[in-house]
Amino acid sequence: MLRKFREQLPSLIHKARWHASDQAWHTQWRAIRAAATPLVKSQFDRARAKLFGGARPHDLPIERSVIDALLRDAAPPGVPFDVMVVDGADLRARFGEGPTERRSLHMHGQLRMTHRSIPSPSVLVLALFSDVAADYFVESMAADVARKLNAAYGADVAMADTQSSVPVLLKEVATAAGLGTIGKNALFFSRKFGFNCKLNVIFLNAPVDTYDTVPTHMNWKLPDCSTCNLCVEACPVSAFDNYVITRTESCDRLISGDFFGPRRDHMCRACITRCPVSNDVLKQQRSEGVPKRVFWDNEAQMSLVADLFMYRPSFVVWLLQRFYYGSNHPTHQTDKKKGFRDSVAAAVTTSEKTRDGWRLAAQRKR
Repeated sequence: MLRKFREQLPSLIHKARWHASDQAWHTQWRAIRAAATPLVKSQFDRARAKLFGGARPHDLPIERSVIDALLRDAAPPGVPFDVMVVDGADLRARFGEGPTERRSLHMHGQLRMTHRSIPSPSVLVLALFSDVAADYFVESMAADVARKLNAAYGADVAMADTQSSVPVLLKEVATAAGLGTIGKNALFFSRKFGFNCKLNVIFLNAPVDTYDTVPTHMNWKLPDCSTCNLCVEACPVSAFDNYVITRTESCDRLISGDFFGPRRDHMCRACITRCPVSNDVLKQQRSEGVPKRVFWDNEAQMSLVADLFMYRPSFVVWLLQRFYYGSNHPTHQTDKKKGFRDSVAAAVTTSEKTRDGWRLAAQRKR
């Protein structure tokens, strides 16, 4: 008995230290969020006021056939996507009364627009299949579509949310538009791709000649979750339960520990890979020939370098989180982050499997 206890003692000490530091992490970030409140509010107001610069909505309707063609052109080769183009007023009316913005529990607590406060006449909501934790592909795709719509219909017609710097609660907008529901792990579950997708929104400052029908039902929870708790049990830091994330700081901290790891693009995803419903959808996609996307480390490094040359108020907070507060898995003692030198060394090549590689390859084929 005593021998068994001695064998388990290092592991018990490791877990105790992890939980103690995790509690300190929670307390610290709540204090930071409280102090950052005035900055967060003014930042949100400035960003929202910048949307289309107060430009008057265009009268000429955008042709839906043009939108669909641009989406096909901008999508990664062979990777499926799902889209809803909806009337802004119909989207704002979904789910009745509710908040026009929500404050995130991530980092310093950024304010984000819900679907109820998107002011544009039309909204394009995009879900791109992705079985890795990387937003680069969908962000590039949305930005390309917005740029070409502006070229075709005039400036200030379209703006992707990453271009506008207007923070949007993407999963709520996608749910309101009818692209899917919310799972018990508080993540968006696509009607076509399960949890294996990434989202983006394009604000359209003009009507569209053909809209998709916004659903009228008020069901926002994934029905399959009602009798299942596998994703909750799979979370290594017990970050969520019952469709709500309650320990965001712990989730962030675990992910930041793997940010420079050998599979940076996979991060944790324990709740996603444990979901049997989402896995069934993934198997179906694979049987239909959907390729497995590969995201190399240089994708992460190029994104980091881009951020270094862009003004973002949250960058210092992000830097602290990624380089200082990274945390090992609470039940493992051997997780190692890749060193900074090795990470930078990985950012030297590109291929058709990377974001910029496939975009360049697609351009050459046209």
